Amino acid sequence: MNSIIVSQTIAIARNTIIQTAGKIISIALGWVILLILTNYLGAAGFGSYTIMSAYLQFFAVAADLGFVLVSAQLLAERPDDKDKVFANLLTFRLVTALVLFLAPFGIWLFPYSLLIKQGVVILTISFFVIALLQVFTGLFQKELSMGRALTGELLGRVVLLVAVSITLFAGRGLLFVVWGVVFGSLANLLLAALLARRFVKISLAWDKAIWLAIWQRSWPIALGIVFNLVYLKADTLILSLTRSEAEVGIYGATYRVFEVLITFPTMFAGLLLPILAAAWARQDLAVFRQTLQRSLDVVIYLAWPLVVGVAFTAPRLSALFGPEFRSAGTILFMVVVATSIVFVGTFLGHVIVAIGRQRSMIWAYALTACISLIGYLIFIPAYGAYGAAGMTIMAEFIMAALGYIMLGHFIGERPSLNKFGTAIVATVPMAAFLWIFSSWPLVILIFGSMIIYLIMLYWLGALTREFVVQLLIDKKI
Repeated sequence: MNSIIVSQTIAIARNTIIQTAGKIISIALGWVILLILTNYLGAAGFGSYTIMSAYLQFFAVAADLGFVLVSAQLLAERPDDKDKVFANLLTFRLVTALVLFLAPFGIWLFPYSLLIKQGVVILTISFFVIALLQVFTGLFQKELSMGRALTGELLGRVVLLVAVSITLFAGRGLLFVVWGVVFGSLANLLLAALLARRFVKISLAWDKAIWLAIWQRSWPIALGIVFNLVYLKADTLILSLTRSEAEVGIYGATYRVFEVLITFPTMFAGLLLPILAAAWARQDLAVFRQTLQRSLDVVIYLAWPLVVGVAFTAPRLSALFGPEFRSAGTILFMVVVATSIVFVGTFLGHVIVAIGRQRSMIWAYALTACISLIGYLIFIPAYGAYGAAGMTIMAEFIMAALGYIMLGHFIGERPSLNKFGTAIVATVPMAAFLWIFSSWPLVILIFGSMIIYLIMLYWLGALTREFVVQLLIDKKI
């Protein structure tokens, strides 16, 4: 049994490394795009773009329905009928995503500039395309072929980078960038559709039984996502209505760091979902619990060094956004603290979905959303971006804590968090390195601290020699 768990852990880790390599390239492109935009548009200009995106995300979540998870689950459960299931998933997604086109009508009721309103109209197309992409992502996740999804994502990033570069060198405006986002999303969808043809026949279909199954799976996730959105995006909208576009831009730039980094736990948990769901379905509790524990340990090892690393480098990192963002170091650090909590919370949330208890967590999302909204309305008008970041930390902590407590209740045993101690010890030399050599180039500090942290994990036994050798050499797994 232990060999099964070790083999599964290594298989997950190997897939994660492959995906992480692609994700790092995508993130690198995303960082280049972000830095060009913040430096070129300035705080106010980037604030306008942030408002467009935050506004549309409310409509996107209304049409989300947790389709990546639902698609992966249904396709995994019906492998002999996957063409039919995929066709119904795609049609259902196409119909429900039409709600996005209500967004351009609502934006005219808000006291935003004409530029922001025009941008929302254009950007709606991109959000519609991204909604369709969720079905393909679920397919690739089920087929353990997320590299294909990443290929499409990379193409979309390249198209956007070209648009942003033209904006920079030709002196074009923000709306040109928005059109670049649209064409990047379209390129991503087209490539995903081409790559998906290896696994399924792409068509549209309507089957009442399958649509009912989709709805039964998706509505609890969707309701949770709606509540989740309140404490993730209401802060930006409230900030936009009470503070300047420049302050929204500063907060939006740091929040992009949050959005980029949380793709890692989402990707990792997505890989785990089929394995945990299968173990739970056959009631192999020993394999389930040990796989859960090993994976949670990995998430903890990823989350904690983020906090320590940014604590020592936040002022220099925020300065990369441009001269108007130099004061954003404290906000950036607060956002990264929230990010580290999300690492754990996202993982626990996916495990709860894997055991089919997402409906039992709706109250937790609702409670967190209510507390967050009250906090935002109190602290954002008074403290601006600092109030928004502080309440984000609080919201994520509440959600992660409730997820941890409820997961323990569902499975009869709470997973151990003792690896936090190992992670803290491993970051002590890393922190010393960042403090002593703080004047060194930022790139050296980042990679140097990563190497020191990995060495410490290895020395402490968190990364065993056998695990690393199997991961890199053993081809039979």
